[in-house]
Amino acid sequence: MTRFRLRFAADGSHEETTRDFDKRDGSFVFWLTETKDGREFDIIADSQPLCRLRRSRANADLWIIGKPSRTPDS
Repeated sequence: MTRFRLRFAADGSHEETTRDFDKRDGSFVFWLTETKDGREFDIIADSQPLCRLRRSRANADLWIIGKPSRTPDS
C-alpha cells in the first residue's frame, strides 16, 4: 500500500485541507467527490510530491495536470 496525501488548495470558498489515503494506486482521485468542483490539489505519495491536478471547470471530463505547488514539508 502507498500512503497518498491530497492537499486541497485554498480558494475563495474553501480553506486548505489535507486528506490521507492508503491505496494500491492513485487512480482513486479521479472518483472522489472533493475533486468535482475544479479545486486544485496536490498528490503526495509516500512523502514524495507527484503532481497538482484539477478538473476543468468548462469540461468536468478534462483534467489539468501540473507540477506540485510545494514540497510536503513547506
